[in-house]
Amino acid sequence: MNSAYVYLQLYRLFDDVTPIKADCGQLCGKICCKGKDSGMYLFPGEKNVYKLLNPSWMKIEYSDLEYKYNGKNIRVPILFCNGKCDRYQRPLACRIFPLTPYLNSDGKLEIIIDPRAKGICPLAKGLYINEYTPNFVKNIHKCFNILTKNKEVYTFLDTYSRQLDEYMKFFE
Repeated sequence: MNSAYVYLQLYRLFDDVTPIKADCGQLCGKICCKGKDSGMYLFPGEKNVYKLLNPSWMKIEYSDLEYKYNGKNIRVPILFCNGKCDRYQRPLACRIFPLTPYLNSDGKLEIIIDPRAKGICPLAKGLYINEYTPNFVKNIHKCFNILTKNKEVYTFLDTYSRQLDEYMKFFE
């Protein structure tokens, strides 16, 4: 699988589809683009997009999050931006923020409001999932229905979802 090609095609689902019909960055002063110590996880294989594009506005490091796949412990890459980016080169996690994929306890894919966003994003604090632009939510489902067919992505999402479970304890 040419993962860079797959992600570049999936990115197109979000070129013209956003969480709400207005520029949500005007609500918060684009706070999600200002965190010097915060970044966005890259999904398995997504790092290959940035090897190909090599944009100057970002750096990739490795997070503390690990998942086990094919007998190996894999540390999840995290992309940090300098606060300004080419909108069409943003990682998938940025494109779908403040929503995120989640595997429930039955292993079924859901799209949820990212509990980590609730501390910074007015949309995450104030809207229910059904109040987001319907095509935005539909495209996230479509994207992750495709990606979760890949065993490594599914394995990563299982580990990632258990991490989100820990965050959710703070917002119950």
